[in-house]
This record gives sequence, C-alpha cells and structure tokens, in this order.
Amino acid sequence: MTVPTNLYQKDSLKGNREDLIDKIFQTSPTETPIVSAAGRVTATSTFHEWQRDSLSAANADNAMIDGDDTALQAQVATERVGNHCQIFSKVIGTSRRANLIKKAGRGSEQAYLKAKAMLELKRDIEKSVVSNNLAVASTTSVAGKSGGLGVQLYLNTSHGGAGATAAWTAGAPTAALTAGTNRAMTVAFLNTVQQSVFAASAAQPDMLVMGPAHKAVFSTFTGIATNRLDTGKKQGVVVTGADVFIGDFGTVQIVPHYLMVGATDAYLLNMDYIDMAYLDGVKTSDLAKTGDSEKQLITIDCCLAVRSSAAQGKISNLSGG
Repeated sequence: MTVPTNLYQKDSLKGNREDLIDKIFQTSPTETPIVSAAGRVTATSTFHEWQRDSLSAANADNAMIDGDDTALQAQVATERVGNHCQIFSKVIGTSRRANLIKKAGRGSEQAYLKAKAMLELKRDIEKSVVSNNLAVASTTSVAGKSGGLGVQLYLNTSHGGAGATAAWTAGAPTAALTAGTNRAMTVAFLNTVQQSVFAASAAQPDMLVMGPAHKAVFSTFTGIATNRLDTGKKQGVVVTGADVFIGDFGTVQIVPHYLMVGATDAYLLNMDYIDMAYLDGVKTSDLAKTGDSEKQLITIDCCLAVRSSAAQGKISNLSGG
C-alpha cells in the first residue's frame, strides 16, 4: 500500500519517550558453592597456620607382659602448615554528575558499582579456591597469594601418566604440580579416590566439584540409580543428568562449577575440614579526593585453609574440560 501524502508518522515526531524499564538484568553467575559451604574463621596474621596430626597404625599384636618394665615409645611431631592471605581488591570511581543525574535501574552510580564490585570479589575468591595457584608470601614488591585446592590436596589423588602433586607437610604449599597425561573421566577414578579417602581417614566427602563438561560426561556413566522420575502424573520426566553419586564409600553431591570451565581437575571435598580464613572481611576505603569525583577501594583479605588433606581427594589430568 502507498503511504498517504503528508501523513504525520511516528518517525517524524520529536518528543518520543524512550521505553527503558527501570531495572538492570545481571546475566553473570554469582554462586560460590565452595566458599559458601566452607567454614569461616578469623586469621590474625598474613600467614595463617594450623597443625595436623594422626594416630599411629592400629596394632593387633599390642600385648604387654604382666609386670614388665616399660619403654618410652617414639612420638611423631605434628605437621605445622599454613597459607598466605591474599588481598582481593576492586577500585571504583564516579564523577559528581554521574551520581546526580536520574538513571534507569539504579539510584547512586557509586553504590551500584560498589555492589557489583563485591559480587566480582566473591567470584575472584572462589576462582582462587578452585585454582592450582601456588601460595606466595607477600613482600614490599610482591602481592601475597593464597594456595588453591589444586596444591593443597596432595593425598588421595588420581593423576594421568607421570602427573603428581607434591607433598605438603610443612609451611605453605609452594611446590608446582608435575605435568601428567590427560585422560577421559571415568567412574573408576572416583571409586578409587573415594576408597583412598576412606582408608586414610574413614571420612566420607560430600561434594564432587568439576567443570560443566566433566559433569556431562559423568551423567553418562551406567549404574547411576535411575534415569526416570515418577512425578505421580501420567507423564514421566526423563532425567538424563546425575546430581548424586552413591558409592561403596558414601554419597557424594555432584556440583558442576562454572568457574572450572576448561579445568583438568575434579575435587572430592569434605567441607568439615575446609575453612576460609579472613584477616579482614569486606572493607571499603574512601580514596583521596583529587577532582570532582568519588573514588573507593574495596578489599577482602583472606586465604583457603584445607585442615586435612587426608579427608579430601582429587582427580587430575582430565581431558575434555
């Protein structure tokens, strides 16, 4: 059809109002499954330390002759280990006008950026936890770093080829991992590591954390309960994923982690023995005013503390992450 001559159309108007809703949609994930499940303790130094001890092997032949003289038995000293606190930081700043003008989805721009920065800090801490980062002591020119799960979990491990995690029985975990040969995830790896954890500590880890691709592979394993769910209705619901693994040595929740995309490790965790130690919680410091603006430094000072590696497990050198 032909548009009539001199028809006053919408695109000719000068006073059209914008249709912008008063809300901002956050599309990035913010969950921190490990940090949220870990214990929270206070660190009193930049190097947070703890001690580990174990009992001597059980001896069925421990028998003493009546009236026999006794001899002192050799004792093994405790292990004194620790981790360095890491200062996680964000710096934000806005001009005076940016805070004054009317905006959609938020009031104060500075307050909005602060809330966003705090979510980003939480993700940075979680990313550090699931990493293979070595612990680094702070100096006047070097930022301290918290050692991640990859180097703190050195017992009950499954590596491919010559891969290995260095023993950590004193000080901070500063030894680099030995590279191995990547291999496909199998349920046998989990069974072996679970058994190793039980033999070492009688503990039953409750969480298996892995990348999304490894979670998808895990769900294809045979023998995982049932793949159908009765909803009580005529239609059934087909369940192709596996969220719980029930093995000979306990029940484990399978947790896919969005911050482990591309990772080659899966962590078998007993959260009763994992803490986050905070030298300082969330702290906001107003920075010096150098212009017509507002600037703030937001920090969290903390480290990961795996109290017992014997109660944990790790499957490394996984392909297809």
